[in-house]
Amino acid sequence: MRWLALLLLCLPGSVWALCSVVSTLPAAFGTVSSIAVRSSSQPSSTTNAGLRCTGSLLTLLSANDHFYATVTSTTSGMVGPTGDVIGYTLYANNSTSYPITRGTQFDFARNGIIDLLGLLGGVVPRTVPIYLGSISGSNVAAGVYSETLSIFWDWNYCSGIGALGACLGHDINSGTTTLTVNMTVSNDCTITAPNIAFGSAPVVSGFTAVTGQTINLACTKGSAYSVGLSDGQNPVSVGGRRRMISGSNYLAYDIFKGSGTTRWGSVGAARRASIDAEVNPGNGLGTGSQIFNYNAKIYTDQATPPAGTYVDNVVLDVGF
Repeated sequence: MRWLALLLLCLPGSVWALCSVVSTLPAAFGTVSSIAVRSSSQPSSTTNAGLRCTGSLLTLLSANDHFYATVTSTTSGMVGPTGDVIGYTLYANNSTSYPITRGTQFDFARNGIIDLLGLLGGVVPRTVPIYLGSISGSNVAAGVYSETLSIFWDWNYCSGIGALGACLGHDINSGTTTLTVNMTVSNDCTITAPNIAFGSAPVVSGFTAVTGQTINLACTKGSAYSVGLSDGQNPVSVGGRRRMISGSNYLAYDIFKGSGTTRWGSVGAARRASIDAEVNPGNGLGTGSQIFNYNAKIYTDQATPPAGTYVDNVVLDVGF
């Protein structure tokens, strides 16, 4: 019986678990418009922030056990081609409950985070993820933004449990890895373009020109662009006049640049460049508007069509 008792005490316990620092997977925000970057927080994550644990960890962490991550960088966020910076916050889980402060140890063993990640009691090797959320309000130029983070991992935990629940030893180690974070910002605009209303008149010569009209564009910071107006849905095949339609009848009209008589179109020199804006000419401002003036008139050298409500739809496009 004594021999049997000794045998029971020597039965092996749980498999020993070991953690190690490994190469990370980049955290990519993807392609985001400059307006979305400025107006709302954008999410991203990586499934591998550089700490990988093999086997099963013990199911109960003591107060002295820890999995520290210290994140540092030489920059304060993702840096773009013109030096603009997009800031973001790191989180230990897929909510904003546990933000990670740069330069400060964050313990993944606390708050049940390691347990939620499946590292406790698991049998499949796992890596520790990190979640990110960009900070809204950044007025930035288009381009690729990136930052390289240094993550120092430092851990100390019971790595094996004996048959009677005693800790067989601790896995104590540390190491540093790097994590690349990136985002591609694309050009975009917000456009304010009020409808044109000619009112009513009994004959074509009774319509007055619509003047003082404006199109307002707030386009990506630093972007050079042009603005085009399509020929509408019913253009004249020869001469290119725009036409409104009512039933099978047409009423020809046009839209002109500024206060002049040069037709505003969609191709080549008929477009308007950002440097030609009447207000804030030049490249896009991001948060400020550039204003393009125009006037519109109904051609008086046409026969007066039958009475009716005449409409047309013109597409405004911005080319970068």
